[in-house]
Amino acid sequence: MASLMPQGAMIYLEAKDFSGLLREWNASPEKAAWLKSDNYEVFSRSRLLLRLQQAQTQFAAAAGVPPDYKFLGEVAGERSGLGIYDIGKLELLYVTRLPSSSGMKSALWQQRAKFEPRQSAGKQFYVRTESESGRVVAFAVDGDYLVLGTREDLVAGALSLLSGQKLGTLDQQSWYVNVLKAAKDPGELRLLVHLGEVSKTPQFRTYWVQQNITELRQYESSVSDLYRSGTEYREERALLWKAPEAAVANADGMKAAGELAQLAPADAGVFRSTANPKVDDVLGELEQKVLTPRLGPAPPEKMAPTVTLGEGTVGSSSSLETRIDAAPPSDSGGQGRGDDVLKALLTKANIRAAMQAHRSEVAPDGVFVRLHSVVVLSASEDWNEPEVLKAIQQTIAPGITTSSLGAGWKKSAGAQDISEFDGLSRIAVSVRGKMLVVGTDAAIVQAVTARTSERSTSEPANYVAGFRHDTERERFYKMTSVLDRASRNNYTGQSNQQPEFFSQNIGSLSRTLSGVKSESITVRRKDGIDLQTVRYEWVQ
Repeated sequence: MASLMPQGAMIYLEAKDFSGLLREWNASPEKAAWLKSDNYEVFSRSRLLLRLQQAQTQFAAAAGVPPDYKFLGEVAGERSGLGIYDIGKLELLYVTRLPSSSGMKSALWQQRAKFEPRQSAGKQFYVRTESESGRVVAFAVDGDYLVLGTREDLVAGALSLLSGQKLGTLDQQSWYVNVLKAAKDPGELRLLVHLGEVSKTPQFRTYWVQQNITELRQYESSVSDLYRSGTEYREERALLWKAPEAAVANADGMKAAGELAQLAPADAGVFRSTANPKVDDVLGELEQKVLTPRLGPAPPEKMAPTVTLGEGTVGSSSSLETRIDAAPPSDSGGQGRGDDVLKALLTKANIRAAMQAHRSEVAPDGVFVRLHSVVVLSASEDWNEPEVLKAIQQTIAPGITTSSLGAGWKKSAGAQDISEFDGLSRIAVSVRGKMLVVGTDAAIVQAVTARTSERSTSEPANYVAGFRHDTERERFYKMTSVLDRASRNNYTGQSNQQPEFFSQNIGSLSRTLSGVKSESITVRRKDGIDLQTVRYEWVQ
């Protein structure tokens, strides 16, 4: 269908059987559950949906029929292509193979008398412009093709191409051609994006939920194909770098990342393995996940502050001696940070890959949920165990002991190759040649080391991650409901209270997709292209 699309589209979606997919989605329990969920309630009040509804209303005024599911069912054919030429204005062109008898039964065709007739390459089409918004709707039925667009020139161009005229088409553009070379056979759905242009648009920067615009700007274009078989959905992606020479693939790091991914404990709820990580990122993972877990910075508040009506007193008499023209003194006593030694050790080790894995369990009281984490590091040379233990001890002891009293190491009773911290903090460490394993307890460390004897079947990768939705979701509901309860208890009485983000919003999305058992992603880099494979496993 791309050969029927005039040049200029930034996003292109093609389906082998659009009508079949639409019927399947409408009849799915996931759709029914989502429409009743808190996640949908929040989405229905979002600025994004309001903007889309505004465009939908304008389209209905111009076309004379509302673009609802009934309308989609009438114009949905089998092989279909949708090109989006302007995200902000929602300028698009839709071409589908639909028997002419079906196209002429649609409500849109019945409204053609209210449209102005046009000609393109001897083929007739119809155009109507809504006076207030300026929204344009144009369409044509040409044999077994239905063409629908929101720009007159796009529909005219598609008809000219259908007649065999030589015009510039989407599948001739360099960004499209180059990224398609890395694609596999088309899936049930194929999505191509001109990332070099899309990432410049203010709408993409505003509504792209991942907020990784800087990272995406290094790519020129991408293609994604969706395949479905049995209980598996598989998505194959290819992302083309703007500067292929900058897409450096370190073979040693990729090999190590693949090997570490295979060491994730079998009961891990989530894990990720990264090749050639930055030292600061590794240090942050060690501290935040294992050594000194703590709350991160508070998210920015989007609500205006509450006005407190009182006598207007600010501060107290004890504040009179506080200097406001100088920064507060540091409490470090002139000494460096406790993790400086650990950072120096990690820098010296030249980390090739890092893997972190986490699992949860319900505490014996049945109320709270405990989190267990482990970080595994692969270095270029063998680790020095005494140096590792000393660096970790210096990092964690100042925050949990007085003058580092009682902060030592002892061998684990269950495994002599594991050292446990002899203090209030439950930390376990195992050093095995070039591999360092640091966990929140000896059990999760042993679960990693026990897998080193298994035969490696891993493939080199830049990034590997997995998530066990089936085992973690019930614990997620329990944990977040306890955490959000405090927020509900502190409710200030403001109107239009939103559902709690984790326990209600995200929790309801999780329940909607309860049929998803697990998800995994593998990323490989080759010849200036990032290849990604995403798998969703569904419950049988």
